[in-house]
Amino acid sequence: EIDIDPNEPKYCYCNQVSFGDMVACDGDNCEKEWFHYVCVGLAEPPVGKWYCDDCSAEE
Repeated sequence: EIDIDPNEPKYCYCNQVSFGDMVACDGDNCEKEWFHYVCVGLAEPPVGKWYCDDCSAEE
């Protein structure tokens, strides 16, 4: 069993703690900011700027 600090920040659409590979959204006002690769369908780091679905909908 893994002990998770209840005060550890939550990220991504899944609202979980940081784990594995993560990508930062380049949106200036992104609410979540960091996303797990698996949750956003990435297998490797994106080239150039990357925006989450929420921020790309605002563009």
